[in-house]
Amino acid sequence: MQRQHQPNQAQQTLKHSIRQQMRAQRRALSNKQQQMAANNIKRQAQGSAAIMSAKRVLAYQPFAGEISPQCLIQAMNIENLYLPRITHYRRQQMQFYPSRRMNTCNRYGILEPCAIGSPAKPNEFDLILVPLLAFGRNGSRIGMGSGYYDRALVCLDHQQSTRPNLVGMAHHFQETRNLNPEPWDIPLDAILTDREFININL
Repeated sequence: MQRQHQPNQAQQTLKHSIRQQMRAQRRALSNKQQQMAANNIKRQAQGSAAIMSAKRVLAYQPFAGEISPQCLIQAMNIENLYLPRITHYRRQQMQFYPSRRMNTCNRYGILEPCAIGSPAKPNEFDLILVPLLAFGRNGSRIGMGSGYYDRALVCLDHQQSTRPNLVGMAHHFQETRNLNPEPWDIPLDAILTDREFININL
């Protein structure tokens, strides 16, 4: 049964403020700064066997200043790479398909994989690279606010034995010390930034 929750107004106000701040900081980054950050995040990951040895990986297409996982992906020996595809906007639902064919853009302008065959389930991956707007060192995260990842990964809360490693991807300045996890949040196992690898549970 899916957990019920009541949003805490003070927490929601804080999240709104953090989202505005982080969006502005990401928008201010130049293309050169973004490329340097992507290269640095690859270097930070190379000391983690759990990340570099993953074979079946869910990644993402960077959007609105998100740090790109592309350099990291190219350095890994991935056998099957998947990406999200939004399947229902009103319900904030997405599914995961192989990245081999990419020829459609969603309403946000993000390139998506074609919906060919059956989508992969979250617990079928070794590693999920999760974009975020802000993070805490306890593994909590703030996303863009639509809840796509929260809904897509909620099943993992009841599948600990097959749960993949969840690694947040962020610029170093996206860390916040005022972030408390919500009851429905699924914690990250680690966070990769352009300056450090924060190992929580790998």
